[in-house]
Amino acid sequence: MSAAATLDRGSVLIQCRAAAEKHLGGELQQLLDALAPKLSDTGQQSRDREEREQYLRAAQRLHHERELFLPAFRKEFAARFEEHVRALQGTGMLARDLDRGELQALKTNVLENEAAIGRLSSRLKEHAGAELGELSARFATLFRHPAINDGDNPLGPLTIARAVFAGFAAVKIEGRVLRAVRQELEQRLAQPVLDVYRAVNKALGGLGVAAAVSRSAPGAATAPASPATASRAAAPPAAGGAGASASHDAEAAAARAVESELAGATLPPAVEIFVRQSWHRVLARAHAGGGAEGASWQEAVGTLRELLWSLRPRLEAGERARLVALLPPLLKKITLGMDAVMLDPEGRKAVLDALMAHHRELLHGQPAARQG
Repeated sequence: MSAAATLDRGSVLIQCRAAAEKHLGGELQQLLDALAPKLSDTGQQSRDREEREQYLRAAQRLHHERELFLPAFRKEFAARFEEHVRALQGTGMLARDLDRGELQALKTNVLENEAAIGRLSSRLKEHAGAELGELSARFATLFRHPAINDGDNPLGPLTIARAVFAGFAAVKIEGRVLRAVRQELEQRLAQPVLDVYRAVNKALGGLGVAAAVSRSAPGAATAPASPATASRAAAPPAAGGAGASASHDAEAAAARAVESELAGATLPPAVEIFVRQSWHRVLARAHAGGGAEGASWQEAVGTLRELLWSLRPRLEAGERARLVALLPPLLKKITLGMDAVMLDPEGRKAVLDALMAHHRELLHGQPAARQG
């Protein structure tokens, strides 16, 4: 029996999460220390009154309300970490409930936030790709999977990026001010994230958790391409978040579901490509994890139906009201699916831009005649 097989996996995961959270928290404290005076200087130098006030207010919030940042960071970090753990244990990734704050954030900042999160995640992966790949392979061993994608890694870049932006949201650093700090955020976090991956790899290695040997071909990409360029023949992830290919039955079930739900629908091109490629992969992994009766499959199919319903032309006030209520949780589930298949920032932006434009037209414009 291997050393990894005798470990208390729960205890190991808690230690990994705590170590990563502690190290990143310390680095973020230093980042906030550096950002406050920079925002103040930028505001004082601005000739535009509105811009100047935005920067100065942001600098004040970093001085006086910064204690809100780390608790928000830790809460989101823990929630995302646990989501991935549950997925690797076979319980799916699309069922987390939304709190009121998350709903409001989705209503107001979903496109900009998702683009920023995706970009930060990509930059972190670029800087620490080898160490992240090794860590994903060690987690595959820990969870007894043949392989897992970097996007399924509980300590992956998306977990970190979402937690960081949750911290900024708690301090109400947003809009142009948040855009101004993104470059420094990407630069300042790259090395600490690399250090975290190295440290956790070393710790897992010391516990006897070796890196699983991937069954994929050497040099194969672990992340899918954007909706505009991804191959429709790409193999979806396997059950419970594992990176190995899903079974033929799972692939076939996903294809049937997509074709059935899309029958007669007219979608924005970017959204149709997303459904046929990326959501196909979400469906395939869900079916591989629990079959057509499993909760993950039901959730994934239900989300697809909600998405297609949300894009139908409608005139009645009651339907518009339902659409307004549906959008925040729907977009949340869509972005969780994007996380699960590691859709790149350009792909995310293309889909979310198309959705926002179409939904805005339905809610405020003059939609065409109702589809059947």
